[in-house]
Amino acid sequence: MAGILQRSMEFLGFAEESNDLPTRAESTATTARPARVMSPRPRRGSNDVAEIFTIEPKSYEEAPMVAAHYRVGIPVIVNMGEMSEVESRRMLDFMLGLKEGLEGHMRRVTPKVFLLTPTHVAVNEEQSAQEPSEVDELLVRP
Repeated sequence: MAGILQRSMEFLGFAEESNDLPTRAESTATTARPARVMSPRPRRGSNDVAEIFTIEPKSYEEAPMVAAHYRVGIPVIVNMGEMSEVESRRMLDFMLGLKEGLEGHMRRVTPKVFLLTPTHVAVNEEQSAQEPSEVDELLVRP
């Protein structure tokens, strides 16, 4: 510990350099452990949302773009107004799979617009007393 303090004082100019540092032969031998390699993961602990990705897909072929943004922790708004009924159902099933697989949240904004949010993003829950109507036409209930 005194070595660190001495070196800091020498670096800042408060003490003169000492030549009593151990040489390579005198230093204690330590074995180097290989570094642990980890792949980068998206930040999930923060509630700061810097961006929201909005997409208006024309077909189900654009689903991978939704997944790419959602996987890295970016909330996604999907407007399926331009899609056919069959394609809308496929996209909805895909988004439900993303939500479950990455433990996120999904909220219907309008009948054809959905908000897909990662776990770390909080959404205000303003629930209005809606009766089941055309709003739920895309969801299949058992």
